[in-house]
Amino acid sequence: MRYRRMTMRIRSEEAINESSFPGSILPVNRLDKNLSVIVRFFVLAVMSAMLLTACGSNGVSGQNVSGNVSDSVGDASLHMGSDEPLLKQDSLWSDGNSLKAMIISDLHYTEYKEVDHKSVPGMAVAEEIADTIVQEVISKHPDVFIMTGDNTNSGYSGDVSGLIAKLRKIKDSGIPVIVTTGNHDFDLMNEAEYEEAYSELPDPVDRDPSSLSYTAIVKDVVFLAMDDKALHIGAQGEFSDETMKWLRAMLEKYKGRKVVFLSHHNVLYGTGEKGEESHVIHNKELPQVLRDGGVKLVITGHMHSQYITEADGLWEILSGMPYSGKHLMGNLAVGDDRMVYYAEPIDFDTYGSSVEPELQKLEAESSDFLKETLSGLLEGEGLQGVKKENVLKLIERFFLYYEEGSIAEHKEDLKKDPNYKDMLKALWNHNYGPWMESMIENTKHSGRELEIVM
Repeated sequence: MRYRRMTMRIRSEEAINESSFPGSILPVNRLDKNLSVIVRFFVLAVMSAMLLTACGSNGVSGQNVSGNVSDSVGDASLHMGSDEPLLKQDSLWSDGNSLKAMIISDLHYTEYKEVDHKSVPGMAVAEEIADTIVQEVISKHPDVFIMTGDNTNSGYSGDVSGLIAKLRKIKDSGIPVIVTTGNHDFDLMNEAEYEEAYSELPDPVDRDPSSLSYTAIVKDVVFLAMDDKALHIGAQGEFSDETMKWLRAMLEKYKGRKVVFLSHHNVLYGTGEKGEESHVIHNKELPQVLRDGGVKLVITGHMHSQYITEADGLWEILSGMPYSGKHLMGNLAVGDDRMVYYAEPIDFDTYGSSVEPELQKLEAESSDFLKETLSGLLEGEGLQGVKKENVLKLIERFFLYYEEGSIAEHKEDLKKDPNYKDMLKALWNHNYGPWMESMIENTKHSGRELEIVM
């Protein structure tokens, strides 16, 4: 047990890279004494938890942020801004012939209770949240349940067996389960052990002999469940030449079919940005290979926040982390000529009422801790009194919008805030400022809803 605790903390320190952004773990200067105490696991998740407590579900204290924005790009439409996802009412959900999927990423499941809940509050009740997800999935009974990697926090055998037992309930209820690998799944487990442990879950149609990649077909939709781990370069993603050859063969085999690409590391998000090697799959040719193969949609994770991006007709959905923020879970419907996606919070009221009070308590403690830490940082930059409080509120709003995938619909409000320049200036030397400005300027699409016309 002690080793597992040390592993969690050591890996969190290794993950911090002051030169890399954008990312799920925010860029932090190692010499910054005010922030070093925060870095235990996932800094962004801490902020997200604080924001929900401090700002309420709408992100702005005492104000109902509403209004709908629709944006069209090529053959896809994005609907943004409502608390109730607009696309939840789309006719595709009632079409008996369309495929319905429920999707999560980065569950980081652990049965170890002595985690630093000030960093990721939900991990202290990981078992209970996982049980809630399982119950909701079984109740809603989609055609398939998908997890895109970092399924456990470290690949510890006890956690893996516990997670498999929960996922077995989903499969035993008649719902296929598709699971891809993630970098954390191999912290304490090798490839052979992983394959043996998870072998009972998927029903592969094709297997890549050189990796753990496979295909699964549900309701005539082909899922490419890819194994992008690259242990020789750490927590990064890369396909071998053999796997790329296999991928091309699968795209040729299923040409003309509806194909969805699944991986843990990202395909489009942050390409060309400083530090992209930490989260983008290294095979530069991959996006074009997918386009040439007729793929329209890629679903990934790794960043722990909801995000949707697009390049030359290829769309990527990044799923958020269930333990933090609004605890989002994705829903996908695939019809004959359209795909519809939306993300909404896990339904704790119906399926997890017993854990909700404890989760709220943990998030409140995390909120107080982080507010105190950020307050000290701003004071160190010369901000005091009302100005400091106003900048702190703006920081809170930004991170809520980032984690829930709503920067696109709020970016102009953020930029018009009279404290915007003061916020960037105060955080610039800590690397937060450049990263936040980049996210606000470059985020184009809602991370919560998407419609693709095929």
